[in-house]
Amino acid sequence: MTTTVIARRRRSAVRTEIASRFRRFRPLGLVAALCLPGGAFAQENDGGWHYSFTPYLWGAGINGNVATVPGVPETNFDASFSDILDNLDFGAMAVFRARKDNFGLFGDLLYIKISAGQGTAGSEYGEAQADVRNTILTLGGDYVISSNSKTVIRLAGGLRYWDVKTDLGLTAGTSPAVSGSGSDQWLDAIVGVTWRSDLGPKTYLTGWAMVGGGGSDHTADLFAGLGYRFNDRTSLVGGYRYIDVDRRSGDFVYDVEQQGAMLGVAFAF
Repeated sequence: MTTTVIARRRRSAVRTEIASRFRRFRPLGLVAALCLPGGAFAQENDGGWHYSFTPYLWGAGINGNVATVPGVPETNFDASFSDILDNLDFGAMAVFRARKDNFGLFGDLLYIKISAGQGTAGSEYGEAQADVRNTILTLGGDYVISSNSKTVIRLAGGLRYWDVKTDLGLTAGTSPAVSGSGSDQWLDAIVGVTWRSDLGPKTYLTGWAMVGGGGSDHTADLFAGLGYRFNDRTSLVGGYRYIDVDRRSGDFVYDVEQQGAMLGVAFAF
């Protein structure tokens, strides 16, 4: 047998072994391909729609004044995030976005149910116990008004729906104990700007500033954060958020500020 024939047979055997191994690991290769960044698909200016979903945690404290029904005076609360975390019954928070070229749509849902006893209502009562269920749903749109290779600024506007239910009880002091329940729903119009600015290949600054009113006397929503891209489909975003609202309707009062650190994971698809 010549040396040439032996070499050919060896090369054939190597090719057969490589093909066999490739077939064995082909499912793994398919999974890897699905997990890799989508390249042009992830670009928002290719004429198609692109979507993102961001569940997040908001370590917010609450302070302000709450009142429910006649006979139950306005009560001041000042609860830190640690206080709320100790008394949190349930919370859910998420942001959804859809974008095509310069136009975008967004939705933001926040639901919190807490039970806390750390309020004051003057010297005539003892401790105030409150159970608060707060739903905030925001729907709106935005449009690019300024952009360059690193920074995009969008004009944004929409509607914010509030649904607040409060059970308030005051222990006896110089006056007898009293309790009451109240709920209110209202709609605010909001307008503002959002922005995003790349600091490097993987890091970026992001934020928004919104103000409005209508059902409430006024409301404001501010956020500033730092993001890190793991790939074109997944980012980690952290920052600080502040929401203020002042709603007074008859005996119902909900004049509060919520603020604290926020952390979320954005999934693009």
